Amino acid sequence: VEFVKLAATYSKVNLGQGFPDFPAPDFLREALTRALSGGSHMLHQYTRAFGHPPLVKVLAQFFEKLLGRDLDPMTNVMVTVGAYQALFCCFQALVDEGDEVIIIEPFFDCYEPMVKMAGGTPVFVPLRPNPPKDGKLMSSADWQLDPAELASKFSERTKAIVLNSPNNPLGKV
Repeated sequence: VEFVKLAATYSKVNLGQGFPDFPAPDFLREALTRALSGGSHMLHQYTRAFGHPPLVKVLAQFFEKLLGRDLDPMTNVMVTVGAYQALFCCFQALVDEGDEVIIIEPFFDCYEPMVKMAGGTPVFVPLRPNPPKDGKLMSSADWQLDPAELASKFSERTKAIVLNSPNNPLGKV
């Protein structure tokens, strides 16, 4: 949040947040136009808070194959309004007062405050750069996680580890 304000104040590029600089593709705009002009007023109403039933049904079928288990679309699938809401719901559901959550640095700017808001303590483990050789440009492949350093951060209070692949903002997979 602080960096968004600083980037706007000093006219810098904010690599931690992306804003599309291109229009939606034609097929998407055409599908939206068809849906809005189709005559069904039910498309303009609020839907189930945890996801539109046809959508959660399709998602459950997809993830059943991926996970190799049966899923009840109405109880095992939740659709959120973007990543922030999904992350917030996860931290609030999983993290209790005094729990530790391991976060790999650099990280998406909302992880730390969301962990704290849930009553948890963030524990940081950095990705470290290995400078490229022979004058090559640095890439996300040059950032490494030290497995021993990561292992040293686990304790009896560790409740979760945030794995974001590709890493935001590095793009490290």
